Amino acid sequence: MAKPDRDALRALFDLAPEAAIEYLRSKGLRITFKWQEMLDEAHARSFTVAKAMRLDVLQDIRTALLGALKEGKTFLQFEKELTPLLQSKGWWGKQIVVDGDGQAQQVQLGSLRRLKTIYQTNLQSAYMAGRAQAIAQTSNAFPYMMYVAVMDSRTRPSHAALNGKIWRKDDPIWQVIFPPNGFNCRCRTRPLTEGMMKREGLEPSPPPEVLTRAVNAGSDPLTGELFPTVQTGVRVADANGKPITMWVDAGFNSSPLAGHAFDELLARKAVAALGDTAGFELVREAVLSPSRMKAWDAFIDGTLDSGVRNRAGEPAIQGQTMTVGMLPLDAAREMAARGSPVFPVLHAEDRLIIGRKARRHEAIGDALTEDQWRALPIMLKDATFYRQLDGGNVVAIMDAGKPGEVIKVVFAPDGRMDTAFVVSADSIEGSVKGGLWELLGGRRGT
Repeated sequence: MAKPDRDALRALFDLAPEAAIEYLRSKGLRITFKWQEMLDEAHARSFTVAKAMRLDVLQDIRTALLGALKEGKTFLQFEKELTPLLQSKGWWGKQIVVDGDGQAQQVQLGSLRRLKTIYQTNLQSAYMAGRAQAIAQTSNAFPYMMYVAVMDSRTRPSHAALNGKIWRKDDPIWQVIFPPNGFNCRCRTRPLTEGMMKREGLEPSPPPEVLTRAVNAGSDPLTGELFPTVQTGVRVADANGKPITMWVDAGFNSSPLAGHAFDELLARKAVAALGDTAGFELVREAVLSPSRMKAWDAFIDGTLDSGVRNRAGEPAIQGQTMTVGMLPLDAAREMAARGSPVFPVLHAEDRLIIGRKARRHEAIGDALTEDQWRALPIMLKDATFYRQLDGGNVVAIMDAGKPGEVIKVVFAPDGRMDTAFVVSADSIEGSVKGGLWELLGGRRGT
């Protein structure tokens, strides 16, 4: 049984697994009772196992998965090492557990079946996220991607219908169907060059029809609460020419673009594209894409309510980061022309939302509200940007929604957010007239 697992790992990702390991390692921890509590893009930013209500149990499972990635362990090896540890901590079999709302119910904790799903789903997600990053880094060397299903008796007919379909790698369809597309999905992608397409007699597939529908991801057995979500599907023709719709499982409607790996990649591409207006615009579109905007919401959720607490009982800082916006191109070019370091992609850290600075601003009364934090990427699109002459920090000024008040966000030269709070509009005017700041780009951000 060991050989098929190793073969599957090789088939999933034929490059070194460093990117897959980093994808799993970089996720924050989030404690959830029901898997429906964390769907879609949230999985790209946080690691969770439903009903693992203790932090040490969640950490043990992720550590075991990282070991499986690093050492290429089979499921049998993974299960043999992890099962005794989980059993020793009481996370095994059916037990009465109290959920986050204080409700007690009998639930299934650890089992061979659950471990199999945890192993397959998390390793598949990690390898495919690594592959997506590798493909994105190849520039135009591989302009096409083929959808590849395993094509055995366990493959879902709708997944099998996508086998062999080819679209350009920048086709929006990949934001919908990039694998995995459900629990235990074993599908993958195959990058293709123009030469490979010609030699193998391959042609791009017709554009598929993209569909969405409202569904319930399940219900609470005690309260009857429903978990509504949106399910995405693609309608294609199967091998016999008959139309069939592949619906992505509820909770898997996300893009690899939402993951941590693309934070750094987008930052590098933005710097490289300073002389290329069209290239810079493509990076900006990716940073502000719907998938990454959903990931920003997931970042805020995971920061404010991860279920992980520090000794004071407050939400714990986990060192998580997320892109929040970009400098306008003319502002970035202006800084470069003056010899200033330029990092156009702007990012925030969880410590600014729940750490010491956040608590200090809350005490003063000038902290951003949760709604303002959530809206920050949208507000930054219309911000006015300045450069502090002393130190070179970049300051973004936005409307705070109240007369006489604005939001001030300061970014270090490397694009890292240093602070964010509400100030009077008069104080901004004083900094400009006093010669402390200079306007960047001569216009508002886009």
